[in-house]
Amino acid sequence: MSENALDRGIADLCKSWTGLNSDTIVQCRAVLARLTASPRSESWLAELHERKAPTTELYRDPEQGFILLAHVETQGLYRNPHNHGNGWVFYALQHGVVEMSTYGQFKEQVNGEGLVSRGAYTMKAGDCSAFLPGDIHDTFCVSEYSLMFRLTSCDFSEEKRAGRLQQFKPVGRAHV
Repeated sequence: MSENALDRGIADLCKSWTGLNSDTIVQCRAVLARLTASPRSESWLAELHERKAPTTELYRDPEQGFILLAHVETQGLYRNPHNHGNGWVFYALQHGVVEMSTYGQFKEQVNGEGLVSRGAYTMKAGDCSAFLPGDIHDTFCVSEYSLMFRLTSCDFSEEKRAGRLQQFKPVGRAHV
């Protein structure tokens, strides 16, 4: 059986993964960008577009613990500002258009605790963003649907069980 873009991408991710450092960020972003350019004629990618399942696990590394997922989001789906606890994540858009905003958390005596927008940007096919531990962001699908690869440093369900993931209330999204 011949190797496809997903098999090559997984092999490259395994070679590139050295924990949270600048080299891993740069190399994994490049691998994910190549993965977003995979020909839709490859059966694994055609199936993702056909099924449009909200989440599909593509690979889980038994040694390093990172996970490669495919996510399909439909037009108008908004995910409130959130972080990923002690974990970190890459989002690489294969199809569609997604708006993302990033936020900073603040505390002040008068208004208490809150979020402030750091800005918004539009992700298009081929774009890849990285969010480090504690980074806060939201997502909003503006196209009919989006197919995004999400590479996580760990299983976020464990971060959730440990109470390290945070969800925040919507804060009047900054539109692109």
